[in-house]
Amino acid sequence: MWRIYTLAFVLLALTSCSEENADTATIQESEATDDTVFYVSLNEAIHQGQYDGVMQVRELKEQGSMGVGSTARLAEEIVLLDGIAYGIPADGKAYELPDTAQVAYAAAKAFELDEEMTISQAMGQEEVEAYLDSARKKNVFAAIKVSGRFPSIRYRSFHPQEKPYQSTDEVPNVVFTRSGIAGTMVGFFTPKSADVLNSPVYHFHFISEDKSTGGHVLDFTLADANVEIDYASQLKVQLPDPALLQNVDLNTAASE
Repeated sequence: MWRIYTLAFVLLALTSCSEENADTATIQESEATDDTVFYVSLNEAIHQGQYDGVMQVRELKEQGSMGVGSTARLAEEIVLLDGIAYGIPADGKAYELPDTAQVAYAAAKAFELDEEMTISQAMGQEEVEAYLDSARKKNVFAAIKVSGRFPSIRYRSFHPQEKPYQSTDEVPNVVFTRSGIAGTMVGFFTPKSADVLNSPVYHFHFISEDKSTGGHVLDFTLADANVEIDYASQLKVQLPDPALLQNVDLNTAASE
């Protein structure tokens, strides 16, 4: 049985783009709508090793057209883009997930453009995140798509895990490095105070333009990119069945 909790948040005023970045980016605004970020399980639950399936990919796609996540047992990183769910296993080769695939964790949103920005010069990850900090609405949960050319990018996937599950800090990951690749990062801004829901601040997954590779983003440099932002005013959480939460401790502080 689904256990869905809803929280409403008031959207705050837009902070303007800093003068420092004004010559490298342009911003367009469209009318905002009330909409929802949908979470499958909790960031802290998967961090502690709750890797069992909570819902099917088909059900996830009913909740949003873009998003990030992991399949059951950490078998694949999930990139949800334009309504298609891609899985990236430990070999780094992306493929379209079947509707029956089980999702252990995800964040998804029906993407509706609120702001669009163009980045016209090379930036590293810290510079991109600082620019987003100055340009987006402060404290507002947001879905973000970044499409463009990546002079370099590192991303990771996991091998499928077996019970008893270890925490993500203890699970070896497989890291891929690519140079001069075009593609899209999809992800979310989540305030640090809500990190029980999602990785705090920015959490991105990558899919290449030809949909052949991708994973959870570790770091990147970016050039000639288009940035799209969709703000949210509501959050919904589908919690795992209580039996799946007996081997984690959600009374501990959320992990980054």
